[in-house]
Amino acid sequence: MKKETLIKTTGKIVAVITFLVIADYLIQEKYKSYKKTYTVGILGDTIKPYGQDFQVRFNFDFNGLRRHSFNSIGDNNIESKTYLIEVPIRKPGRSRILWDYPVPDTLKAPYEGWEEIPAFLKKREGD
Repeated sequence: MKKETLIKTTGKIVAVITFLVIADYLIQEKYKSYKKTYTVGILGDTIKPYGQDFQVRFNFDFNGLRRHSFNSIGDNNIESKTYLIEVPIRKPGRSRILWDYPVPDTLKAPYEGWEEIPAFLKKREGD
């Protein structure tokens, strides 16, 4: 009886993990399909939701409106208070901090953002 219960439990765990991996993949693919623009965001408070990684709140201006969102900090080191933000045009609430692109505090983005990462900010090979 215990062996059957163990097999059923293991099967359920494998099914849940498989579902989560597939769901995450589909969410990431959907995000990649969005048309995006780039702007400058200012980091705010960090929080630690129960059972999750630390998250940071950030603000950014897009199309004349001040927007707010959260991103996981993960393994990233916060080097600056301002970063380049990737903004899905139709879903700005799903914006992401581009941790590899800290920007000067004085840099201002155009009203509608940049269509691509500006050349003066792009990382060079070997950086």
